This record gives sequence, C-alpha cells and structure tokens, in this order.
Amino acid sequence: MFGFVFGTACLAGLIFTVRRARWHRYHGRGGGRWSWRGRMRWLFERLDTSPGQEKVFVKAADELTESFEKMRDEFRTTRAAIAQALRAEQLDTVALSQLHEKHDALLANMRETLRTSLAQIHESLDPRQRRELADIIEHGWGYGYRGHGGWGWHGGHRYC
Repeated sequence: MFGFVFGTACLAGLIFTVRRARWHRYHGRGGGRWSWRGRMRWLFERLDTSPGQEKVFVKAADELTESFEKMRDEFRTTRAAIAQALRAEQLDTVALSQLHEKHDALLANMRETLRTSLAQIHESLDPRQRRELADIIEHGWGYGYRGHGGWGWHGGHRYC
C-alpha cells in the first residue's frame, strides 16, 4: 500500500511539473532547464529513449494531467459543500456521504489512469531503462548526479 501511495505522490509531482510548465509556456516562461519540457528532455536523454517511447511518456503525462485536473476542479465544490454542511443547524451527513462517493469515483478514475499509464510506460521501456526510471522516481530528479567537481553521473552509465 505504501508503494502505491509513494508512486502516486511521485506521479503527482510529475503532473504538477507538467501543469506548471504549460502555464509558464503560455505566459512566456517556458523552455528552461527545469521547466516541464526541460525535465522531460533530461529524462529522455538520461533514459536514451526513442521517439516512440517519448510519445508514450507524453501521452501518459497528458492522461494523468487530465485526471488530476478533474480532481482539482472538484476542490472548489468540496469546500463549498463542507462549508454549507457546517452552516446548517445539524450536520448534513447525507450531503457529506454523497461528497465522499464523488471523491471515491474520482480517485478510482485516477488510480485506473495511473495503472494504465504505468503499464504503457513499462511496456515501452527495456529493462535498463525501467531500472533507471525506477531509481529516478525513488530518489528524485537529481539522483545520480554529483553536480560539483566534475564527478559526472553516479551509478549511471557515464563517468568523468
């Protein structure tokens, strides 16, 4: 269970990065090293992916972003429903139950999207690329790079 939660959190971070990069791109701040495109380019170079594999990654990121947007759009109605339930003379448990059911459906949709996206990515990568991606997800974006002194990649395929 913890692994699923951790994987979901990592993909949520990726989706947040994608969404933020899209906002920056439309507002004149895209294309930097740590922008969405920059991170994806770095990941593609690090994994040495083919154009077909890159399309699978981008498609998966778009699907996950869309699923997250549905959940994010629900936050405003959730806050309004909770506030309305608290203002009432007695707590409206029926409305809260309906709210929970709605959240459960959105979470189930996101879990299914996550599962299918991970399956597509897993299928498109070779074993070395899967190991490298798993290490990056487990340790974070900077894993393996000792950014000072010309040490190069740690644990990867390049050394200085």
